[in-house]
Amino acid sequence: MIDAKTQVCVILGDPVAHSLSPKMHNAAYQALGIADRFVYLAAHVRSEELEQAVAGARAMKFRGITCTIPHKTAILRWLDDIDPIAQQIGAVNTVVCEQGRWVGYNTDWQGMIEPLKQRRSLVGARVAVIGAGGTARAAGFGLHREGAQVVFLNRSVERARALADALGGEAYALERSEVIAACDIVIHTTSVGMSPEVEHSPLPASVFRAKQLVMDAIYTPMHTRLLRDAQEQGASVISGIEMFLQQGAAQFALYTGVSAPIEVMRAVVMEALDKQGI
Repeated sequence: MIDAKTQVCVILGDPVAHSLSPKMHNAAYQALGIADRFVYLAAHVRSEELEQAVAGARAMKFRGITCTIPHKTAILRWLDDIDPIAQQIGAVNTVVCEQGRWVGYNTDWQGMIEPLKQRRSLVGARVAVIGAGGTARAAGFGLHREGAQVVFLNRSVERARALADALGGEAYALERSEVIAACDIVIHTTSVGMSPEVEHSPLPASVFRAKQLVMDAIYTPMHTRLLRDAQEQGASVISGIEMFLQQGAAQFALYTGVSAPIEVMRAVVMEALDKQGI
């Protein structure tokens, strides 16, 4: 089905072997009967290789690039234009070639906010965002937009403070467990706990409490150590699967111009995780 007219999209990351984006997007292309027009691949690209990777994608006339850890902010310098929301966030997870120009977008904030809004109002909620990378930036933007009070916590408090200054909110060192315990919602955005290091968590179980809502951006494994600890303390949890699907659906529309078949995407992701036993 693939020929010289097929448009290529690729996810760049380090690591990237765990990514289910190719399965998810390619299944959606097939479901809509456009698998001859689009194909989605993955490439392991280290930070020092990113410039070359972007130049290669340009030269080969790719349709789009998905950026995952650690490229969401670094890629900004090699784009022709940046969507206003992505500009505000200061991070890009989706790049689309539009009439020869590479334009950066951010769909992570939608992926974060939609699952939270389905469970409770964010107006006035005090939310702890763990981390200070591109995903934390997206979360902070979306939360502030919805009227939440945002607290950024990171091992480097300087990076947390930079986010708070840029997006609005407070900043603390990650060790300030009492700050996390006092929040209504906790969102984890770092790579700690990602497969294969599934027994790792950036937070002690004691920071969680009943009636909290805890979300992890990691989706492999679906039930991270952090989420298991939160559940044991009585908190409600949201798997990174929900963020992954929502941001992917918004990304799919940018690449193809049509609405994503999100239930098809959900089914293929859940099947893949079930086969992996995670």
